[in-house]
Amino acid sequence: MEQKGLFCLQALYQLYFDPDMKRKDEAQKWLTQAQASAQGWQWYYPRFFLLIIRGSFILQGFSIHETLRTQLLSQILHFSAGPRMVLTRLCVALASMALNLIPHVWSQPVVDMVAEGSQDPQTHCLALLELLTVIPEEFQSSRLAPARRSQLREALASEWAALCPMLRQLLQSQDSSSLVKEKVLHCLSSWSGLDVPLGESQELVQDCFSALSNPQLFDSAVETIVTVISQPDCHR
Repeated sequence: MEQKGLFCLQALYQLYFDPDMKRKDEAQKWLTQAQASAQGWQWYYPRFFLLIIRGSFILQGFSIHETLRTQLLSQILHFSAGPRMVLTRLCVALASMALNLIPHVWSQPVVDMVAEGSQDPQTHCLALLELLTVIPEEFQSSRLAPARRSQLREALASEWAALCPMLRQLLQSQDSSSLVKEKVLHCLSSWSGLDVPLGESQELVQDCFSALSNPQLFDSAVETIVTVISQPDCHR
């Protein structure tokens, strides 16, 4: 398993950075076969992406960034139904990438993610909610200089206007399963720590109170309400 992981790392590096076209072609063929295997996207690629995004291996060039984020988002939506470990690793990788590229290279990642997921909301909503929940968590756990943290917090808070209506729609919809609604509540809890304008989202907060009537959502709704009302902006 680890040996194949090293082959994957080498092939991906050759595909993106090796100037030798013959080796690029060979790497492309190997990766095509690996992607078709049972272990491809379920093991090697998520680990590789997280390594290169979080580590010191820096990708250069807009085209590479765009290709990588498009491929990551595509695979996140593909693995919407699991395995959970694969979905989580891919979400963490893309969230880390978004935090690295905001605001100059990727100005509105949340807007782009919501737009992509809305093309087939019934199929992709769980994966999209997982991704959107992970972004604030990655922000909170990242080691950032104070100026960079402030810049990212402001940029993410500005995207709340794109996210809030989607959360409210899913929470209100009779077609949404209890699992989807629970994910919505967790996503709101995650974002409430980013100084988002919750004072302008009273309807969504009210929807959380309405969710208390659902026994399956009661615990999550209570936790979310407590988290939200603890935020200073909620009282402005």
